[in-house]
Amino acid sequence: MPPRAFGVTVPADARYLKVVRAFFKPVLEEHFGEESGMIILALDESCSNIVKHQSKNLDDGMITARVQVTESLVRLRIGDFCGQEDVENIRPRDLQDVRPGGLGTHFVDQIMDHVAFEPEPGKPGRLALVLEKKIPEGKQEDGEPRNPR
Repeated sequence: MPPRAFGVTVPADARYLKVVRAFFKPVLEEHFGEESGMIILALDESCSNIVKHQSKNLDDGMITARVQVTESLVRLRIGDFCGQEDVENIRPRDLQDVRPGGLGTHFVDQIMDHVAFEPEPGKPGRLALVLEKKIPEGKQEDGEPRNPR
């Protein structure tokens, strides 16, 4: 299967995060079935962090999220996620510190197979967030189980 890639751009406003969730839901359900809800949670938490912490730093006030699907992997990329200087402050809080909020980074790390930052082309000092999840064995392009041979 050749890689597929597509994305969506929305205002960095919590009211538009439902658009991001709905946009990616079909492709994630196709490859992960019921587990897709957890991946959508990781995507939503990541986009929520832009709204809460980074929207003032966005040149255009927009969130761009893209998905790339290969035969074995789904890769979500959230553009202009943060500045290089912010990376050291992005980490899960201690779970022994019981209080409301602050668990999004922990959820993302637990749900996804790989979480990383990469340079944002054309925006020196800005980074994109990359979330990767392996497609379960036995799934094919349309999400249906492969016929065993």
